[in-house]
Amino acid sequence: MKTSCSNGLRTTAAALALLWSLTPGAARAASLITNGGFESGFTGWTRDNQTGGDGNFFAQSGTTSPVTGTTVPAPPGGSTAAMTDAEGSGAHVLYQDFSFVVPANEVGATLSFSLFIGNRADRFVVPATLNFATTALNQQARVDIITTTANVFSVAAADVVFNAFQTRVGDPLVSGYSTFTLDVSSLLSSRRGQTLRLRFAETDNVNLFQFGVDNVSLLTAVPEPSGVVMLGMGLLGTSLLGLLRRRRNRRSVSA
Repeated sequence: MKTSCSNGLRTTAAALALLWSLTPGAARAASLITNGGFESGFTGWTRDNQTGGDGNFFAQSGTTSPVTGTTVPAPPGGSTAAMTDAEGSGAHVLYQDFSFVVPANEVGATLSFSLFIGNRADRFVVPATLNFATTALNQQARVDIITTTANVFSVAAADVVFNAFQTRVGDPLVSGYSTFTLDVSSLLSSRRGQTLRLRFAETDNVNLFQFGVDNVSLLTAVPEPSGVVMLGMGLLGTSLLGLLRRRRNRRSVSA
C-alpha cells in the first residue's frame, strides 16, 4: 500500500511540475538567425563587396587572418568566425534576412553577437557613408538592422531601422572579441510580419582592417500555446483523480 501511495504522489508531483512549466508566462525560444556561428561557412548568409575594392568576408579559424596572415584572436565560439581581410581598400557587408511573425503575445527579443576589431590604421573615421572610393577618409565598422529594399551599403535614416554597433572616433583600434547583447523587443514588435535584414559592415581606405564576427543570434521568447497548457491541466487532473480513487479503494479494503 505504501508503494502505491508513493507512486501516486510521484505521479502527481510530476504532473504539477509539468503544469508549472506550461502555465502562462512560460516561454520557448525561437531563433530567427541560422548558422550564427559560421560553422557551416556562409550558409544562410550573403556577402557583398563594393565594386573596385579589395577583400571580402572570409571564414576564419585559428589565430591568423585569412588574407594577410595578421595575428588575430581565435574564434570565440566553435572553430570558425567570419572576418574581413584584404591587401587594399574596400567596403564589405555580410547580411541575413529574417522575418518576425510570432504571435502578438511574444515576451521578448534579444540580438547578440561577438565582434573583433582589428583596425590597422591610426584612427577611426566614420562619415555617414560606407563608400570607400571617395577622396574622404573612411575607416569604420558597424552592425545594423536595415530594410530589405535598401541598398546593402546604405546608412540612410530611412533604411537603417536599428543601429546595434558602430566604431567611434577615439575607440581602441584593436580589441579582442567582445559580446554585445541588445533588447530589440519593441523594435521587432513594431514591425511584426515584416522581413528585415541584419547587416555587418566594414569599410577601410586608410589602412587594413580585420572585422571579426561570431556567435550571432536573434532569439524571441514566445509563450507556450494555450492548448499545450490545457494538456498539462488535463494530465494534472487525471493524476489527481487516479490518486483519489486509489485512496478510496484502500479505505474500502481496510474496512
